[in-house]
Amino acid sequence: MMESTIETSNVMTQFLHSIIEILGRKSSSDYAIVMVDNTVKKLQESHHFLKYVDIKNTQYTETGDMVTIQSSFDAIDPKKIGKAMEDVVNTITQAMGTSAGFFFIKELKDKIGARYEIILKNMGVDLEVLQYNYEITRKQNEILRVENLDVMKRVLKAILDIIEQQTSRSIAITMVSQCLEQARVQYEFLSFITIHDIRISLGSEEIMVNPDINTAEPLRVGKAIDRCLLDVRNAIGEKDAPLFLDELRKHLTIEIIMKLEEMGIIFPTRQHLGHDTVIKQVIKAIVDVLGKASTPAYGVFAVNSLLRKIDANYDFLKSISLTSSTEADDQYTIDIITDLDEISESYIRRAIQKLLEEVIASLGEDLRRYFVEEFKNSLDKNSLVRIEKMGINLHIIQMRQEMLGKTFS
Repeated sequence: MMESTIETSNVMTQFLHSIIEILGRKSSSDYAIVMVDNTVKKLQESHHFLKYVDIKNTQYTETGDMVTIQSSFDAIDPKKIGKAMEDVVNTITQAMGTSAGFFFIKELKDKIGARYEIILKNMGVDLEVLQYNYEITRKQNEILRVENLDVMKRVLKAILDIIEQQTSRSIAITMVSQCLEQARVQYEFLSFITIHDIRISLGSEEIMVNPDINTAEPLRVGKAIDRCLLDVRNAIGEKDAPLFLDELRKHLTIEIIMKLEEMGIIFPTRQHLGHDTVIKQVIKAIVDVLGKASTPAYGVFAVNSLLRKIDANYDFLKSISLTSSTEADDQYTIDIITDLDEISESYIRRAIQKLLEEVIASLGEDLRRYFVEEFKNSLDKNSLVRIEKMGINLHIIQMRQEMLGKTFS
């Protein structure tokens, strides 16, 4: 018997009913029942007490009970049952595939209701954590799929674009080609890379990378890239080197930056981004996006209103306010009267996550569709990397946004 006076057999029944109903809406009731029944039977080897659970299609039975559980089930440690429930969810999400698995966990959380969700947490099953872990695993798998070829193409294209801004495309191509030529002596796999001036050669691709480069050890590829970056920095001069690295970071995606880190390349930040800086940059990016859709003054008003809406749960937000300039509509100040670096990172993360969710919830359908992408583009790359490392998964917010769009369409 559980503290809430609800027997674990009843919790499991509600849990399985919810899963069957969700899967049934996506396919058919028959398929859902078979899938869940097979999953439970499959897990009996590691959770023997699942033999007390019987799932039948009521269409072919005289009784109306789709899920029946023997009374012996209630004598099992609730924590062990919770682990079995987690395994049921993980097995089903793996079978469903990438995006569908994410939405399945969210639907289960909504379907089972607040009362049962609290009971599940007491049994060790946190559906929100399961959802987050599932998305992190999916994201890590995406990064693993980024290969040497992808990294080389992105990095070399970014270097060419940055050098061209200061000189010309032909000079950029010559400089990078020379760097690659010098590094080939030590890193033979760089012979798989050819850079063409397509204005002269009339070829279709400026940077050609033979897929065989994917057979090279990633750490060696990282060292080769690092060598080329060093040569470029030396060529442009010590004074401009930090600016070059900042620009390079801005030209690369989060996935490529994270893959480069795995390859041993860490982009030095010009200064540590404290919580004050991160919060200010996040707020500025939100105001910029809302301001483009309406006016900067509205952006300031909207963010102030949303900060006041959630500051009861995040006290430090009470010390943050935005003030519009009386001289220009597009100018404003962000005032913070508390030292946010004294506040735990997890508390800051939850507040930023909540602020972004509230912003999205307040938007109309059209703006909701592209807000996250515009926010990422408006936020400086250092801050974007920083909040990702804090655990703020913008991809999850993006997926929630798309789901909301489908719901209201």
